[in-house]
Amino acid sequence: MNDLENKIGYLFKDKSLLKMALTHSSFANENNEKSYERLEFLGDAVIELIVSDYIYKNAYLDSGLLSKLRASLVSTHYFCKISEVLGLDEMMLKSKSLSNLSEKTKADLFESLVGAIYLDSGLESAKRIILKYVIIDEKNIQNALKNCVDYKTKFQEEMQKLSKTFRYELVKEEGKDHEKTFEVNLYIDEQVVATGFGRSIHLAEEDSAMNYYKK
Repeated sequence: MNDLENKIGYLFKDKSLLKMALTHSSFANENNEKSYERLEFLGDAVIELIVSDYIYKNAYLDSGLLSKLRASLVSTHYFCKISEVLGLDEMMLKSKSLSNLSEKTKADLFESLVGAIYLDSGLESAKRIILKYVIIDEKNIQNALKNCVDYKTKFQEEMQKLSKTFRYELVKEEGKDHEKTFEVNLYIDEQVVATGFGRSIHLAEEDSAMNYYKK
C-alpha cells in the first residue's frame, strides 16, 4: 500500500479505507471484513461529476457529444487500463479460489480507490487523482473525442463525395497560455459556412464541423 501511495502521490490518513478499496468480496466474506463494493459505488459518482465538470468547461460541444465524450472517459475498458497501470489488480486481497479478475472488477478497483480518497480527505484530493489518471491532458481528451462522433472526418468524406473544396481558418485566440480559447471558421468553396470554438485548434475545428451539420 505504501508503494501505491507513493505512485499516486497521496498518503491516506485512514489506511483502513485504502485496504477496504483493495478488498474483494470473496476475501471480505472469509475474513469478516468490508469489501470495495460500497466505495466503488461512491467513486463512480465522484469520477462522473469531476469528468462532467471538466469537459463542460473545456470542450465546447453540444450535450449529445459531451455525453459520448464522458462515456469514453469513464468506460470500463479505460478504467481497467488505469487499474493495471497502477497495479491495483495485483494488490487486491481476494480468495485463493479467485484466480483471475474480470475487466469490470479491475475497473471497479480504480473507482473504489477514488471513493476511498474522497472519504479520506474530500473532493479536491479525489479531483487531483481523476485529473491525473482520467483526464490526463488536452491531447488525451482530443483522442477520446475522436472515438466519439468525428464530425471532421464525416465532413471531409462528404466534401470529397461532392467534389467540394473546404478549409479551416483560425480567426483568433484569446486567453492565457494555459486556458486559451480558439475561434475557427469553416469554408466551403471559399464561403464561411460555420464557426467553431474550443480550447485547442482541433476542438474548434471539430466544433465548426459539428455546427455545420446543425445548420
